Amino acid sequence: MALLVGAGTSSGILMNREDARDNRAADNQVSQYKMVDTGASPEPSVTSDAPSPKPKKKKTESPSPTTSKPATSTPPKPKPPKETPGDGLPDGFHTVVDEKGFSLAVMDGWERRELSPNQIGYLPPTGDEYLHVSELPSAPRASFINFLEMEKAMQGTNGYERISLQHVTFQGHAGARWEFVYTPDSGETMHVVQQAYIDDEGTEYTIYFEARHRLWDSEKEKVFSTALDTWKQP
Repeated sequence: MALLVGAGTSSGILMNREDARDNRAADNQVSQYKMVDTGASPEPSVTSDAPSPKPKKKKTESPSPTTSKPATSTPPKPKPPKETPGDGLPDGFHTVVDEKGFSLAVMDGWERRELSPNQIGYLPPTGDEYLHVSELPSAPRASFINFLEMEKAMQGTNGYERISLQHVTFQGHAGARWEFVYTPDSGETMHVVQQAYIDDEGTEYTIYFEARHRLWDSEKEKVFSTALDTWKQP
């Protein structure tokens, strides 16, 4: 199935997933004190200036010196914080700074692929899934409208089913998020989620993730959410 990524049908980026999948299959053949103060004082001494006998005085008790042993137990050592990868990333992720100037976190072992002049992918050594970023200068229309147009072309084909499509502001910019499933000719239903937005210069960026629907879970979702959380445009 060919998937148009980016804004506009004329200037968008056409992805052929079957070719990408075949390329991955070929690649797989070749290749993530307290100080204690007791307050004790010594017993006061008695002195006399005359030999006459001293009148008896009522005996008063005075505090006797006490000894205090230093505490034998030491405060428990604080537990070290749980180690996490740099910048607080989830386990198994690392940040990449792409040649195109953007940066984001991807899973360990994922490899960079230049899918087109304006589209960069990060793919695992094995598995039918991938993350990619597309860039479209001078986007002709809003991301939400662009997604709607793309959806029209997909409806009624390949088992397309929308999960959600909504306006979502991203990093202070107007954008849209689109999530759906579809079934290409391979017969394997795929789960897609993508976030697009247009920056102040009019360039549209789209972060896209696709994986097998039957294997979609919180770990798969983490791939996409981590990419968004760490995304920095050029």
